Amino acid sequence: MTGYSTIPYTIAFANELVNDPIGFVPYAGRLRLAYLPSRPGDWVSLHAAKRRSGGGILRARTRDLRDHLATRGTERMRKLNTRRQWRCMDELLCQVCGTPATDSASGLIPWPLTKTVFEPTGLHSGRTNAPPTCWRCIPKALEECPMLREDFIVFTVISARSVGVLADLYRPGLFDTVVPTAHNVFVAWDDFQHHPYALATAQVVELHGMQAVPDHP
Repeated sequence: MTGYSTIPYTIAFANELVNDPIGFVPYAGRLRLAYLPSRPGDWVSLHAAKRRSGGGILRARTRDLRDHLATRGTERMRKLNTRRQWRCMDELLCQVCGTPATDSASGLIPWPLTKTVFEPTGLHSGRTNAPPTCWRCIPKALEECPMLREDFIVFTVISARSVGVLADLYRPGLFDTVVPTAHNVFVAWDDFQHHPYALATAQVVELHGMQAVPDHP
């Protein structure tokens, strides 16, 4: 157990973690990374049509047992549940409580960020793999994770657009092995040359209309 009173929605539990084997298999005249055996829903892309046709990027498998208290196991505070992180990005859910993060009064999305999970792309835009956090949960996050106080800025955001993934990259090795070549790197949806070699662990979005919130919380 940890000293946290709240387990964030995106954090994985022990029995959610999956270590299924991966390898390279033939696809469309070339090799691509796949789980062995593979399933139709293993790959993700920006467009649903590519997922249905089998294209896209291999996504790390995780189970979703958060609501199954008896079987989920202990929390792993340093491990991310890829499925729930993806859901937060797709539906703009709070990464702490899992409910809609958009402020109903203003229509803006509160989005706390640290330098380690944010890359500016413009004056009021930038990329991140950290989902939003609702106003209600921001003080709780700061209270239970003191390290955030050293590097923590709250922004309001007008919109978010999916731009790619964080992924580990592999290449084929000898005797049907896979060789890791990079860890936790950004792969854009249009960076097709890297898609066959990537195992996505988190979705990345680009935030637009960012404004820092002074003196918050």
